[in-house]
Amino acid sequence: MGTKGGKPISSLEKRRAKTEKREEKKVSKEEKRELRLSTIDPSLVKRVAEDIKNMPFVTTYAIAQKHGIKHSAAKKILRELASQKLIDIVLSTRRVIVAVPAKSSASNK
Repeated sequence: MGTKGGKPISSLEKRRAKTEKREEKKVSKEEKRELRLSTIDPSLVKRVAEDIKNMPFVTTYAIAQKHGIKHSAAKKILRELASQKLIDIVLSTRRVIVAVPAKSSASNK
């Protein structure tokens, strides 16, 4: 009695097709990651900075609603303005960032 033969050709082809699909998905994921890392438009950051000067405090929700942008983009803008020392972040959680203009926080101390 002989041993069982190798796998049929159709199963080998299926396995090869699956590995090719996985590789294609990896390539497409890498392309999507590159698109997500795009920077925020500097003109939008300037507009938000001008608006914040007149507000007693600002949240990511307020920026998103006023400028019609996504909540995540509003978070990025607030972090950028904080790094430029234009605002002081008072509260930062996973969902929301609350900040005050830098001149406002200095006068309250």
